[in-house]
Amino acid sequence: MSRVRWLWVLIAGTFLMAGPSAVSAAQFDKVIEGRQQLMKDIGQAGKGLRSATAPASVAASADELAEALAKINADTFPKGSADGSRAKPEIWEQWDEFAAKAKNAVTLAQDIAAKARAGESTAELVKSFGKNACGSCHRPFRKPKQKS
Repeated sequence: MSRVRWLWVLIAGTFLMAGPSAVSAAQFDKVIEGRQQLMKDIGQAGKGLRSATAPASVAASADELAEALAKINADTFPKGSADGSRAKPEIWEQWDEFAAKAKNAVTLAQDIAAKARAGESTAELVKSFGKNACGSCHRPFRKPKQKS
């Protein structure tokens, strides 16, 4: 084979090998953007829960929060999607613990909704939600914000 042909084979092989990496990086960028938006939605739902006073509003806000938290799964945190985000590698190294904490957050939000519907006091549960639900994941599994 002539040198020119070998060069074309080499170039084509390089593009074929680099192509899947570029696609994966672009896919992860979309996943990370979606995950960051989900976390913002969860934060907004949490603010709504903290500001709600009437039992029906508390229940509705807690339902919204539980629904958003239930979206935390392997699709929103696929392996390899840490770069460019605040996700720590420990998420994938300790996946079962991470998934259990996310499920616990859903359960806590559902408990708040159920108690609110039953007319029971939810003030202490709402007050401790950030620490017992969000914080239980953020402390071990999220990098701190970088200072500018």
